[in-house]
Amino acid sequence: MNEACWQEVDMKNHRINYFKKLVLFCICIGIVPVITLGYFSYAKSSALLLEKANRSNAEMVEQARLRFEQKLKMVDNTQTQFISSSAVNMAMDKKLDSDNYLLYEELIQSIYRLQTYEFGLSEVYLANLNQDWILDSAGRRTFAQHSLSGSFMEYAAVRKASFWTTLKSPLFEESNPLKWNMVLVKKIPINSIRPLGLLVAVLPSVELNKMVPQRSEPGDFYVLDDKQQVIAAGNPEQVGLNLSNDPFTVRIEQDNLEANQFQLDIHNEPYSITYRKSNYNDWIYVTKVHIEDITKESRAIGWVTVAICLGLLALILVLSLQGSRKLYLPIRKLYDIVLKSPEMPNLSAKSDELYWIERRMKVLLGNEAHMTQQLRDFFVHKLLQGAVSVSEISDRIHSRELDTWRQLRVVCLRIDTLEGSKYTEMDKDLLLFAINNMVGELAPARMRLNPVVINEFQVTILGSNTDLPDESKAETYALARNIQEAVRDFLKLPISIGISCLFTDPIDAPRAFQEAKEALAYGIRLGDESILFLEDMYDQSIPDYMTFPQQIVRELTDHIKLLNEKNAFHLLDEFMMVVTARNISHQEFQLYLLRLLSDLLRLYQDLGGNLQDIAPNEKSVINELFMLKSAKEIVVWFQSSMIKPIIVFIEKRRDIQYTRISDMVMDIIHREYSTALSLEICGIRLNYHPEYVGRVFRKETGFAFGDYLSRYRLHIAKQFLVETNMTVTEISEKLMYNKPQNFIRYFRKLEGVTPGQFRESFHAKNKEISS
Repeated sequence: MNEACWQEVDMKNHRINYFKKLVLFCICIGIVPVITLGYFSYAKSSALLLEKANRSNAEMVEQARLRFEQKLKMVDNTQTQFISSSAVNMAMDKKLDSDNYLLYEELIQSIYRLQTYEFGLSEVYLANLNQDWILDSAGRRTFAQHSLSGSFMEYAAVRKASFWTTLKSPLFEESNPLKWNMVLVKKIPINSIRPLGLLVAVLPSVELNKMVPQRSEPGDFYVLDDKQQVIAAGNPEQVGLNLSNDPFTVRIEQDNLEANQFQLDIHNEPYSITYRKSNYNDWIYVTKVHIEDITKESRAIGWVTVAICLGLLALILVLSLQGSRKLYLPIRKLYDIVLKSPEMPNLSAKSDELYWIERRMKVLLGNEAHMTQQLRDFFVHKLLQGAVSVSEISDRIHSRELDTWRQLRVVCLRIDTLEGSKYTEMDKDLLLFAINNMVGELAPARMRLNPVVINEFQVTILGSNTDLPDESKAETYALARNIQEAVRDFLKLPISIGISCLFTDPIDAPRAFQEAKEALAYGIRLGDESILFLEDMYDQSIPDYMTFPQQIVRELTDHIKLLNEKNAFHLLDEFMMVVTARNISHQEFQLYLLRLLSDLLRLYQDLGGNLQDIAPNEKSVINELFMLKSAKEIVVWFQSSMIKPIIVFIEKRRDIQYTRISDMVMDIIHREYSTALSLEICGIRLNYHPEYVGRVFRKETGFAFGDYLSRYRLHIAKQFLVETNMTVTEISEKLMYNKPQNFIRYFRKLEGVTPGQFRESFHAKNKEISS
């Protein structure tokens, strides 16, 4: 198969690829509404059925509660009437022996009447706690004879006058439904916390189950007591179960509501729970229905909906195929034209016809725009560097590639600092190109040439057709302010902008570029984020005969010598304020900085420092100083690189000198303690002022000169007392005391004993040790 055939096959594959997309798009337009409609109709019907089932369950629970409470209240009322009778109250004080036979018969008959079929009570007990008898349908028995006496005593201890509770009958097996009973306990007298007797009515759970509503729908029904134990249920076998740990009973306890409906997953199966709490006896009436049982009717509706949707989808598919063929015909013709282009790249089955049509057009337009942009940028670079001839400028003006502005300015932009930002020096080039793009968007194309990046500057040539310099200056300033704010907002960077003087001929652009950079240099005095016009920086017509502030520098060096860092920093700030406030050129400003640097280096050298320690390479130090971009940076540099290192050097040298002076004074005291020593004598020998010697000695030793001398003489006196037989008078004379009494008084003041007592005590201790 030749190349033309393969190309034809590829073209058909592309055509089929796009045709599929077109068909799929048309199908989706029809499918989405149909599926959406079917889904919402099914969801709505399911929701209505669920709502209906929940409402039915709620009504059933409420009806069951009313039916149960009606019967329970009837039992409660009859029992209340019985214990309010005179016979019951009279029996509380009787033993019911043969002497009270009539009362016994009356009570037995009343108990029989209470056990009517209507109430369904299996037994009624009348217990007398004080007289020790229990009366029921079987007759009279004592508490010791009755099997339920223990339960009755527990009921008596409950702090309620009337309550319902469960009773587990010992007469039946565990699986027998009759095993479980509900009992109504009433204390006699009524509302008595400490009763004389009890009336206990037993209602079997079988009777309660008769009142459970018969459900035609699937689901479970429970009646729970206050301990979540089943006392009645649709399934009698569940009576007696404790459901306190079941998920739905736990949720009911957490809700703490009188009635509610909710959905809950039990063993990974969804259920709908409906419950109602009784205010009468705290019983809970609950229905538990599986969600699938509720929504089974909606599934039939769902199948009908699916059938209708499938029919509609088949119709949409046929219409989509027919419509897509007609829509595809113009695309095929256009693609055939592009395919015949000799520059058409190899086709790929991953892309369709429109992709290649679009790609071909973008390549053509992009190449043209990119080349045009590069040519314009290259022209601006050449213009700023003085590599454009007058004839080339004229040709571009005639071809309207260069506008004929009446006034021109060069705007030069520089990043002040990256400190405090998230950028590093490695990002600087990218940041400059980002700023260059921002300038291209902010400055209208009609008033500028293409903005470019040259070294560490972003440069733009602005043009204006106004004849008023002030108006042109105002427009330029407004644009510079907008650029500065945009960079601050988007890049979080401070920038300074230098603006050249006006010029009219584009051939003067190199000179204007240098003027803009010189204007930026003046920003050192004004701080970050400055906008500087060169004509505002230095007016040569106003001479300023400023002399170097030598007095400030002299005071600065004096405070450095005195180790007063705070005042030294203050004088440095004052120096910078003086030199930045005057109308001097940038070259003069740099000369003043050099003189200050020279004075500080000379001070360091005069103090005995090695210049290699603070300035290893003098040229690099000067370059580092001139690279700083603001007065604040210059001040910080002088503080950290010059003043602080010099002060640290002086402090270290002073500490060494203090130690040497202190050691020399102590040596004099140790050698000449028996002579008339004084600070004046030491000062003369050491060639320092006595007050300075005393101050240094106190700082290094913590003692005044006289105090240290007296203590050392005392130390020598103790040696004389224990090592020689010299008398106290001889010792005091040797140690330069005027009178022995003065020596004895000083010795006693510091040691607490006289010299003689000290000697005797020492000799006595030696004798004890030797013996």
